[in-house]
Amino acid sequence: MNPKRILKTGLIALIILFCPAWNFAQVNNSVMGKTWVVFIENSEYETFPRLEGPTQDVILMKAALMDYKIDRIIHKQNMTKKDMEDFFSRELPELIINNRVNSILVWYAGHGKFIYDTGYWIPVDAKRDKEATYFNTTYLKESLQKYENHMTHILVITDACESGPSFYQAMRNSGREVSCSDLQASQSKSSQVFSSSGYDLAIDESKFTRSFAEALKSNATSCIPIEKIVSQVTSAVMGNNQQKPKFGKIDGLIDDDGTFFFISK
Repeated sequence: MNPKRILKTGLIALIILFCPAWNFAQVNNSVMGKTWVVFIENSEYETFPRLEGPTQDVILMKAALMDYKIDRIIHKQNMTKKDMEDFFSRELPELIINNRVNSILVWYAGHGKFIYDTGYWIPVDAKRDKEATYFNTTYLKESLQKYENHMTHILVITDACESGPSFYQAMRNSGREVSCSDLQASQSKSSQVFSSSGYDLAIDESKFTRSFAEALKSNATSCIPIEKIVSQVTSAVMGNNQQKPKFGKIDGLIDDDGTFFFISK
């Protein structure tokens, strides 16, 4: 491990040990650093069915995140394929590096596709019968690689159809428990993805997002790790007879078995 990281972790541990009045949230700047959230909301489709759910889901998530230390929220709506490629390959990396962002959550809400082991997010201008007009999640992964050395934590949440196994590495141990005092998990790099089974077009709503927001709202502690949210969301979704969401590391990105924490204000 990097000697500077070891020293920083040791100093945080001493603060917590000898200053009981300080809790995990009060050392947020040393733990999660500058944290941004990016919402991609696609609903006004040209050839795919229009979705009402993404708009309501983003509103719900923004409200849930108000109780947490988020430095900036970027909200993109109804993005074309070119919009998505330009944003992830140029605009976002520049913003991340210039603003020295440490942790980022990218949340996609909209249609998705899974074709021959490849996952896609569907831009609003995509043609139903033309795979080339879809946004390949492999392109997203390659874009994230451009600035992963500048980041400590990357978390991708996709409330769309199956992202595809190429987006994942081996799944994390489902029995793993992470707490707010787990400084090793907070200081080590993480690249994680949590994927739903997609919108139910019959009712156009997401149990996945509602359960995620509820996990944040019901949390009464100084922080909540993504693993705890994954457990609660999975239980709620499976209880609603929907497909089991998937949680894992992002294939091809650096992950030192750290994790993403949501820090209470």
